[in-house]
Amino acid sequence: MTTPLAHRPQLDSTTKGLAFLVVGMAMVTAWDQWFIWSTKDDYNFGFLVPLFSAYVVWERWDDLRALLTGEKSSPASRDIRWLNFSAGTISFIFLLMFVIGGVTRAIFGTGVGPTLAIAGGFIGTTLSLTYLSVRGPDKFAPSLSSRWQAVGLMTFPTFVWLISGPFLYLVDNKIKGELLTNVTEIVSGVMRMAGENITVRGNTIVFANQDAVGIADACSGIRSLSACIFVGAFLGAIFLQGGFPGSLIRRVLLIIAGGFAAIIINVARNTFLAFYALKHGSRSIEHDFWGAEMGSKDFSILGNVHDFAGNASMVLAFLLLLACVPLINRFGRSTPLPSQSP
Repeated sequence: MTTPLAHRPQLDSTTKGLAFLVVGMAMVTAWDQWFIWSTKDDYNFGFLVPLFSAYVVWERWDDLRALLTGEKSSPASRDIRWLNFSAGTISFIFLLMFVIGGVTRAIFGTGVGPTLAIAGGFIGTTLSLTYLSVRGPDKFAPSLSSRWQAVGLMTFPTFVWLISGPFLYLVDNKIKGELLTNVTEIVSGVMRMAGENITVRGNTIVFANQDAVGIADACSGIRSLSACIFVGAFLGAIFLQGGFPGSLIRRVLLIIAGGFAAIIINVARNTFLAFYALKHGSRSIEHDFWGAEMGSKDFSILGNVHDFAGNASMVLAFLLLLACVPLINRFGRSTPLPSQSP
């Protein structure tokens, strides 16, 4: 039996105040990362992060609210005060980090230091305040499991901000060059296996007729990699079921699957473009499939060959990621999902 809305316990003023603080921190984090989203083509998906983060909080709100008001939390046999003190100390440290990052960002502009400090401070403060804000039933202290359950509900809405901004500094700048080199080596290897006489100069593949096609930075696959990791994290948060630690393992597997799919499909895209350029000439990938130049009246709405292949590969990667959801949802389960029960 559910509790009537009129008789449900309400959020106390302290919890409401902390919620406004977290929302304000999220707005500052979005303001900081806006520069990356608007200037880096690989991170255009970042504009969706605030919306998706808010959606997940809304979708989980009933469970989260019940824990924050004590409606569904379990009582603790004893309150572990040193853990509460540690959580309070951690929240203060991360809040201080956030403030320092925000001030630095306002004075000196965007950069790796401010972005990491703002995002890290936002994540740490939000999760530690969530831990502290859980209430127990009646006047009892909440159990440790109730506190961690609330933290788990807030994991995606906070950690997703690492993908939309700090990912650029933590991962992108470190692996983009390596990805580009590996893509060039794989594509050239496939062409040699097909019997083509080619030469590789840096990230450029030179054909026997001395025409050449370059594997540009945009072809490294970092865009599809970061976008698939983001989508994989979102799909895992919404659709993957089960309790801890099974749900966490399945979500990590889905994120890994998304990254793997992005890399494999990006290699396939570049291989297609290389063979297309070999057959039709290197300039042909900048025309549409019927040879019309961009800007001409006959130019296809599908775009040029290069862009169409990129967009198609992104859609295919997302479709594969969706197909992985029901498969990974069954991973480690000995009984059917509730939706499958007769």
